Amino acid sequence: MKHQSANRHKVLHSVPRRLGILLILALLFYAFAYGANNRIEISEYTYETDQLSVSFDGFRIVHLTDLHNKVFAQNNESLLREIRRLEPDMIVMTGDFIDASNHTNIDDALIFMQEIPKIAPAYYVYGNHELLLGKTVTSAFARQVMEYGVQFMSDESLQVSSKTGQTFTLIGLDDKSLQANILQQLVDASQDDFQVLLAHEPQYLESFYAGTGVDLVFSGHVHGGQFRIPFLNQGIYAPDQGFWPQYTGGVYTSGSTTMYLSRGLGNSAFPLRLFNHPEILCVTLKTVTGGRS
Repeated sequence: MKHQSANRHKVLHSVPRRLGILLILALLFYAFAYGANNRIEISEYTYETDQLSVSFDGFRIVHLTDLHNKVFAQNNESLLREIRRLEPDMIVMTGDFIDASNHTNIDDALIFMQEIPKIAPAYYVYGNHELLLGKTVTSAFARQVMEYGVQFMSDESLQVSSKTGQTFTLIGLDDKSLQANILQQLVDASQDDFQVLLAHEPQYLESFYAGTGVDLVFSGHVHGGQFRIPFLNQGIYAPDQGFWPQYTGGVYTSGSTTMYLSRGLGNSAFPLRLFNHPEILCVTLKTVTGGRS
């Protein structure tokens, strides 16, 4: 009986200790996960080309994608502060700024869009989530962001000018048109030697984008693979690519086409990132010897 009593006493004392350890581990995991999902990472790249006028040397393009209604501080002020600090010449946004799964908030997206063109000329294309919300919602959203001064682009192109008037062509594809012939038509119609493509989904780089001859592609959609393996630059899962996806984040080339793929800023139905901070991507253009005057 004494032996049984002693064992029972040990068990009773071990329960609070185990609960305490579990609580500490849970708090540590929460702190780690909070940092992984809220500390914004800036990824800066330099793109060298002899196809652009020297007037574009040092031209800075900030790329934002997949906000999914996430808010960094009140009214996204901490996110906006980081964008301002980069002093962009233009801002490109490749879709999914509204979330269509479980935390749709049009107002949060509009508040952010209202501030963006105050920093630099801004250009925006739909991702798959905007399209999931339906034409009535997305058309009203597009009209509003254009009133704010954001250039909404849907299967169209325009010319971006340097301070001295030279241009390159910017092409914006709607997410439903990523494999359509419209891209080749827009490239063929371009009056510039240099084309930049905004396309939400990256998996068509080799099969489609590169074949049209565009020089630069900005893309998102994959959230960095959601969970990333440290030191390997590899995400675990991406929509439309499945497990161990080929494209998760960083720089990819196919032929003469370079794609900058952002890991994005927010989350959708699955609310957690690991080893995968929200990302702002900034590309500085550098014209090398032979660049056009």
